[in-house]
Amino acid sequence: MTKQGRAALIELGGRYAALGLASAARGALLRAHRAAPEGETDAARRLVELAIATGDGDSARGLAEEVVRRERGPAARLLLGRAQLEAGALDAARLSLSGALEAAAGDHRLRGRAHVGLARVAVAQGDRAGAGANAMTALDELLLVAAQVPDGFDDDLPVAEEAIKRAVACDRGGDVIDSLARFAEATPAGPHHVLLAVTRAAQQSRGETDIRDADIEAELVRALAAHPASRATRLYLAERRLFHAGRDPVVRRDVVVELDRLAADLARASVEGGAPSAAMARVYRMLAAVHSDDPAGTDRAEQAYRAALALHPGDAGAAAALALIGLSRGEPDAALDDAVRAVRAGGSGRLAWRTAARVVAATHGLDADDAVTSLLETAAPGAAPATTDAAARLLSATAEVAREDSLTGVHARGHRLKNLLGIIGARVRSARKLAGPELAGRLADLEQEVTGLYDEWATYLRSLQQPSAAVIELVPVAPLIDEVVRAARERTPVIIDVTIDDGLPELRGDRLLLREALLNVVHNAAEACEATSGRVQVTARAGRSGGAPLVDIEIADTGPGIPRADLARIFSPGFTTKDSGSGVGLVIAERVVASHHGRILVDSEVGDGTRVTLMLPSDLGGFAGLASFPVLPGGGRR
Repeated sequence: MTKQGRAALIELGGRYAALGLASAARGALLRAHRAAPEGETDAARRLVELAIATGDGDSARGLAEEVVRRERGPAARLLLGRAQLEAGALDAARLSLSGALEAAAGDHRLRGRAHVGLARVAVAQGDRAGAGANAMTALDELLLVAAQVPDGFDDDLPVAEEAIKRAVACDRGGDVIDSLARFAEATPAGPHHVLLAVTRAAQQSRGETDIRDADIEAELVRALAAHPASRATRLYLAERRLFHAGRDPVVRRDVVVELDRLAADLARASVEGGAPSAAMARVYRMLAAVHSDDPAGTDRAEQAYRAALALHPGDAGAAAALALIGLSRGEPDAALDDAVRAVRAGGSGRLAWRTAARVVAATHGLDADDAVTSLLETAAPGAAPATTDAAARLLSATAEVAREDSLTGVHARGHRLKNLLGIIGARVRSARKLAGPELAGRLADLEQEVTGLYDEWATYLRSLQQPSAAVIELVPVAPLIDEVVRAARERTPVIIDVTIDDGLPELRGDRLLLREALLNVVHNAAEACEATSGRVQVTARAGRSGGAPLVDIEIADTGPGIPRADLARIFSPGFTTKDSGSGVGLVIAERVVASHHGRILVDSEVGDGTRVTLMLPSDLGGFAGLASFPVLPGGGRR
């Protein structure tokens, strides 16, 4: 094959990748790679980038090793280090990235990327000081690049963003601000405003400073005014506006227009880059989220979810959303295909299995048998379904869905009874005003009983209501917990201690609903300790479940504990072990967490206290979709 033929195949691979056709892109690039002579690595490099973008660490590592054999140099070593990080080979990645640094004395862009990779390795290995030092060095190297090419810094912004976030997580936020101040003084036209916005968002996420969202957006507006063509800044700004606009139709409409333009721009740029773009996938997910809120936007939501899933086949959330869209249209076969994909991508993830359970419940007869078989074989290929935990996961998810649907049905019918109680109360009140003294007293007693029953039933129905996270926003964990604990301390003398790990990602969801769920759990824990002079410990840390990033918020008390016989009933509406309790606090918390695709775990021993853990899916902050190294603190992929 001629050089021109190989170049045409590489360009074709880039076009396929831009369209989200990862398999087709891989096929075209493999043909070019196999035909390449010794020393030519263009196709191999594109294949490595493609494998990293789609989460295939083992393939990325093998191909990168081949690149290094063919091409000796710092760029090849950096590529190998990135691939090794993707594959989880931390020691090997550290050696490769250190080798890239040694060979790239004057290449500030490459050195910045290598230091970011070393910061990731340090975080994964528990070396906080090393992570902070590497993150700061990476930022300084990248600021040198920005000083040289302030108008061409788009590709470097995501790497600088990660360096900033890791530095802030290691208590180096002041050093970051100092570096940006010196850079702004020396390079007034540089991208310091967007970097300052990233810094403020990272500090806000940790609860370090009282920074308003308006301050962050103002910096992004200044950055865009200085560099109107910056795709990275446009995406940063669109995301902030989308997740802080609530349901403002004007803002959301403008954001959709901007996201459509960005998708087109990034598709053109991706053709040149030759690999799927994380930024493109993020744009499509944002578009899907907007259109999913609109009953008339289902078709566009589906298109956006499929585009995002094509770019990142491991996106279980997108696959689950597509399955639910298929069910809403009465297309069980299409829904099953997407549910299978969600299970394949999500592994043990609760969202994937709950979606699968809903798909199975929507089928009948032999179709249901086929659906179950397909799902179980996907989860445990080659194994007998009865001997795997896949069957248990599907059964558990089916029970959850059935319970949720039954409670929703009770909630809908219960409103009729609540309204009837309200009418009775109003009639009794009117009759009391017209009655004589003796009858008025008896009617007053009746009115009090009816009002009390109305209030109790209204509270009960509220616990049955499935919360809808209608206002999706970026929710920093530390300020959320601080607000909850301050509110709880105002209601109890019990000591409440707080420990929050560094570098926690932001949550995406309804802040008020999450606040209510946490406050209910913390308040329950404090009440349990009041009689024993106990204390409550609230801890937030990064967690993982089936490869998915989580924030685990644990509320542990030293109260009397819950008898094992009662543990199975604590999430039943109305059940309580307290004389004055309503029995709805934990129920509301569970349903809020479930609406955010999370889970609550309870562990208790009589005499040893109770531990409640809220496991909430998270995202790496407001701007994570652009990161060249889109990983969690600890080394895993998003």
